[in-house]
Amino acid sequence: MQLSIIIPTLGRKTELDMLLNSILVANLDFDYEIIIVDQNPESFLTDIIDKYKIILPIFQENVSFKGLSKAKNYGVCLAKGKYISFPDDDCKIFKDTYEKALDLLNEKRCDMVFGKCIDEKDEDSVLKFRKSEYQLDRSNMLGGFVEATVVCKREIFNDYLFDENMGVGEFFGAEEGFDWLYRILTTSNYTAFYSPDIKFYHPQVILSKGDISALNRVFKYRCGTAYLCHKHEFDAKYYKRLYMSKIASIIYNFTDKTKSDYYELEYLSLKIGKLFAKRSLKRT
Repeated sequence: MQLSIIIPTLGRKTELDMLLNSILVANLDFDYEIIIVDQNPESFLTDIIDKYKIILPIFQENVSFKGLSKAKNYGVCLAKGKYISFPDDDCKIFKDTYEKALDLLNEKRCDMVFGKCIDEKDEDSVLKFRKSEYQLDRSNMLGGFVEATVVCKREIFNDYLFDENMGVGEFFGAEEGFDWLYRILTTSNYTAFYSPDIKFYHPQVILSKGDISALNRVFKYRCGTAYLCHKHEFDAKYYKRLYMSKIASIIYNFTDKTKSDYYELEYLSLKIGKLFAKRSLKRT
């Protein structure tokens, strides 16, 4: 088995349908499996799974827990492939995505490769990516990785699982990918490359700063940022973000109260996240 494509999913049907169809039309010419870690009610995905299970090597595991990091770790335990991929359930792959990833792994003789996310206009999505290929280390990671684009050796997970306190579905709702990769690049000899030629489609996520979903998102994300910074002693990163959000809140208080409240919540989320990160990491 060359590749295990692990897809944690919750609350999405149309998007999952589109992802599975993109895998189907890619005509992958190697042995692979699709492991769907299904966090939905038992019959929620029945029509989607029935549509593809005859034509794609799908294994569906319906689980009782919620949490993205936990679902990824669970999927790895089921995986049989030499390599692992974790596309988001609202991603799509291109016909050459996995071909280019596997070629780069062989060419560089490395242990993991990352690509970039683009939207329907071929613009960077999720974050601003670097324009050229390079080898990642712990000091240059930013702009060269999103865990949804990784293709990596399964053996890495023998020692490096995702921190299940972090990620979507948890109080510390972000930065699990940074934490995972940083630990690998800091404490092992595994090598990682980034290439902008390895592309995944991912829709842009643009939320109004006054929208309740945006406020919930920034609270969870900044709690995750605080946890990451406390865990790895990124004091400069933490206080820079803390002070910038406070300053933005003060400035916008005179021109845009909605934005002012957003940045004030970001500030408070960082402080709350730091407080609870101290307690959580002390226990572990």
